[in-house]
Amino acid sequence: MRFVPRSLRSQITASVALLVVVVTGMAGFIVVERIDHRDRTDVDRQLVERADKVREDADKLISTGDQAATRGNDDYGGLLAGSQSLVRLVADGKVIAQRGEQPTVDIPVPTSDGFSTIEADGQSWRSLVEPVETVDDADGERLQLLQDLSPIEQRLTDNTGVVAVVAILATVVAGGSVWLVTRFILQPLERLRRGAQRIRPGDVQQQLPTVSRPREVADLSSSLNGMLGQLQTSMHATRRFTADAGHELRTPLTTIGMNLEVLRRYPDLPPAQRQEALDAMAVEHHRITTLLEGLQILARGDSRALPARTTVDLPALLTEAVRAARHRHPMTTYELAVASGGIPYVHGWPAGLRLALDNLLTNAALHGRRPHGHVEVSLTWDDSQVHLVVADDGPGIPPDQREAAMHRFTRGPRPQSQGSGLGLALVQQQAELHGGGVTLSDAPLGGLQVTLSVQVQEVSDGTDRDEGTPGHEPG
Repeated sequence: MRFVPRSLRSQITASVALLVVVVTGMAGFIVVERIDHRDRTDVDRQLVERADKVREDADKLISTGDQAATRGNDDYGGLLAGSQSLVRLVADGKVIAQRGEQPTVDIPVPTSDGFSTIEADGQSWRSLVEPVETVDDADGERLQLLQDLSPIEQRLTDNTGVVAVVAILATVVAGGSVWLVTRFILQPLERLRRGAQRIRPGDVQQQLPTVSRPREVADLSSSLNGMLGQLQTSMHATRRFTADAGHELRTPLTTIGMNLEVLRRYPDLPPAQRQEALDAMAVEHHRITTLLEGLQILARGDSRALPARTTVDLPALLTEAVRAARHRHPMTTYELAVASGGIPYVHGWPAGLRLALDNLLTNAALHGRRPHGHVEVSLTWDDSQVHLVVADDGPGIPPDQREAAMHRFTRGPRPQSQGSGLGLALVQQQAELHGGGVTLSDAPLGGLQVTLSVQVQEVSDGTDRDEGTPGHEPG
């Protein structure tokens, strides 16, 4: 809206000022109305009392005729003297006698009995008309008592003015006070605003100031800093993905380009050389595809762009992963052993855990003894963690190189495959996302033993498991 203040401080001040003027005005006018009602009620009561006194001696009113009451010397007990009141005796629509302060205006003759308010040339009178009996027993004689309402109306005007002045003063004082107080109340928000203005593109470490009170602003500060942390994590993951992809894709793309150039320049290459170039490009294409898939998964994990968690039956997931690995590597023997007892359940991402298992089983086959390797897979657990162990019979990794092997794009000193070097990095990331870790050690078979540990959610009795009784499963 056009007239709504733009700043929060101004909006709060305007709102409080409006509230104060409305409340003060309403309260004041209610009080003024009650005072005016009381004054008018008092006038009616006084008119009734005067009527009782005047009615006792109506004949005297007729005999005295039209006279102005002498102040302090009134046969009616001083009820009329100086009281801005008037008593009239009316018969046949005419005033036959009146007593009191003579009006400066013509007051209409009443046509009905009871109370009424008469307006005469801008002057208000309160009137009470009652029948009266006189000595001549004339029919239709009525007694009218009038009271000038000018003092009451003047008091109403004065009181209304006082209320208006008080409301205006209260509004000004309240508005000024709120304007000063909101400066301190909104200071935490102002700190957040200045902190937000200092954030620049590319500054991945910048955070908003930490605010402890009030609670609402503290919660806002915490939420915004959490959002900034997520954005910074996502930005870091995106930059790392871009850098890793640019670095690792350069070599395979160059190889594919060279082979394409050879095929373009020498269309009459012998079939054997032509097939060799095509096979090399197919290998590099597979390497690029595998590399991009791995980098995408790592980037999603780094940025925490993950689906909702669900309950995972890890023994069932491992059994299916071993079955698929046997199909992919028929020359490798997989031996699966699952501890007996309750079945561990993990609260996490089935796709991520399956990816980690597939990488471990594939690495064990690729880096184990060729062509007839042997891989031992076991699953154990305790009250806090599930331990999945994959051991192969290959050359293993020297102890001084195991920490480096967990880094991205790191391949062993004697690689036996064209892997991307992301396998163990993917496994470690999934382990950390599930509250665990990865340990490399010497395997009983002579090769490398990898232990993947994840946090346990719960352990069931295993009676409803579909994969059969846990135990030893040779392959």
